[in-house]
Amino acid sequence: MKHFFKYLIFFVAIATFSCDSSDENPPLDTSKEYYPLRKGMFQIYDVVEIQYTLGVPDTLRYELRTEVTDSFPNAEGGFTYVVLRSKKEAGQSDFLPLNTWSSRIEPHHVVTQEENISFVKISLPILKDAEWDGNLYNTMGEDMYLMEEVKTALTVNDITYNDCIIVNQNDNQDFVVFLDQRKEIYARHAGLIFKESRLLSYCTVGRCLGQQEIESGVVYIQSIKSYGVE
Repeated sequence: MKHFFKYLIFFVAIATFSCDSSDENPPLDTSKEYYPLRKGMFQIYDVVEIQYTLGVPDTLRYELRTEVTDSFPNAEGGFTYVVLRSKKEAGQSDFLPLNTWSSRIEPHHVVTQEENISFVKISLPILKDAEWDGNLYNTMGEDMYLMEEVKTALTVNDITYNDCIIVNQNDNQDFVVFLDQRKEIYARHAGLIFKESRLLSYCTVGRCLGQQEIESGVVYIQSIKSYGVE
């Protein structure tokens, strides 16, 4: 019995040490669940798009539906997923096909091809303050993204998502010549839940210089309203 208690104390000490060590060095979050890709996965969004031409705004409101419809092996050894994007405007009863994008998950990147241009949407593992080149796989020049927040709770369209990441794609704060503000928010299991971009050129001639008078550009806001698997 004396030996039994001696070994029991030894194993308790080892177990306690192991727990303390894991707390001090938590495993890296390599989760791909912020960008779920499986056949039948869909999201439906409300979209507000304001297009400026010669300073005149034109506001468009519609619903956007994205759905993973197929997949195929790719050269990187993984799978590329085909994403059908459909649009429904006010007064329409059905979604009509808009275009087709594709996405893939690599060991360190989540890559989406938007109209034949590839962007690195998320860097893996998930780390706050991580930076990466969103244009790594295209020829548009370096564009550094920032993992601004991780594991944060956010509410979109009255639905609260408890585990979100915020990707700041750009925030140049230039209200004189050209404003470039872009961010995307992803929730674990739901995928992209919010997207906002403001790409605006301002008048820089004569008395309108510095008056934030928009000459051309687009404001785009996309917010999720439902998601699931069919």
